[in-house]
This record gives sequence, C-alpha cells and structure tokens, in this order.
Amino acid sequence: MNLSKHAIAELRHIKEFPVPTCSINPGVASKLIREGLAISVMLKSPFKSHKGGDCPHLQITDAGRGMV
Repeated sequence: MNLSKHAIAELRHIKEFPVPTCSINPGVASKLIREGLAISVMLKSPFKSHKGGDCPHLQITDAGRGMV
C-alpha cells in the first residue's frame, strides 16, 4: 500500500476519533476507504448548520490502525 504523507496524517487524525468526511480531501477519503483503512459511518454532525442531523464520518478500521 502506497499512501501519501497527507493520507497517513489523516489516518492518524481519524485514529483519535471519527472525522466528518467533508473535512477531508475527497481523494484521500476515497483512497482510505478503497484500501480498507477507514469506513464511512453516519454520526451526529458537529456543524451548527446541520442542526443536530447526521453526516458521514470516516472511522478507522483495524487495518488502518495497523498502518499507523
């Protein structure tokens, strides 16, 4: 698996807690999901504009934890 420095940094970021997908570069998010390092899950939105609704977040997988 060949990940960019940016993708590895994002993986380390989502290791701490799930991150809204819209806050991550779409190409990086897609690569992490395709490689099985992260999954998309629906969680409460942290954005006031969503008024408590859900939005997709990236959550690290066991394979992703093994990369960082």
